[in-house]
Amino acid sequence: MRRGDNIRKRADGRYEARYPKGRSPEGRLLYGCCYGRSYEEAAAKREEILRRNVRVRELNLLILGAGSHGQEVRELAQRLNVFRRIAFLDDNPEKAEVLGPCTGLERWAEEFPVAIPAVGNRALRMRWLGELARAGFVLPVLVHPDATVSPSAVLGYGTVVCARAAVGSGAEIGPGCIIASAAAIERYAVLPEGTHVDCGRVVRYISKEA
Repeated sequence: MRRGDNIRKRADGRYEARYPKGRSPEGRLLYGCCYGRSYEEAAAKREEILRRNVRVRELNLLILGAGSHGQEVRELAQRLNVFRRIAFLDDNPEKAEVLGPCTGLERWAEEFPVAIPAVGNRALRMRWLGELARAGFVLPVLVHPDATVSPSAVLGYGTVVCARAAVGSGAEIGPGCIIASAAAIERYAVLPEGTHVDCGRVVRYISKEA
């Protein structure tokens, strides 16, 4: 009996093809089914359904943390003019534009495919970054339009470069870093993941031969 690709032969002789059609409010993947007298017919019907249902996903941004840094990240993201919607997850539901707590964040992946943690606490920021990655979110690098970043610099996912900051040539910035306003990362400097460079600070390259 031929089967596979979520297609199976039923007891009545027909073939049943399953396809994803959305998620439940709890984030569980939901499936629809279509049927055919042969494996090929069921597969063709499923392909037609998926083709008709194809839609462009809105580029919406979810920010974890609605505190002062979260607000700064939102304003930065607004300046980029690429996100149709921007909303927060925060454990304080009274804050503006908070959809809910940070637990169960995977339920928002369909509506907000892009997400970034925006908290000063390094351990919490990196934990959330890992949870977002496992849940399948796109983890962006957000660079303020007024910042200067060399084309040869490497910026890890989930990193935020704020207004008037500068990142020099050959610099390597790890994932989940915060480069605050007017900070300067000089050429070839290396920042470990989760580093927070405060406003106006300068990070210089340290030669291994020094």
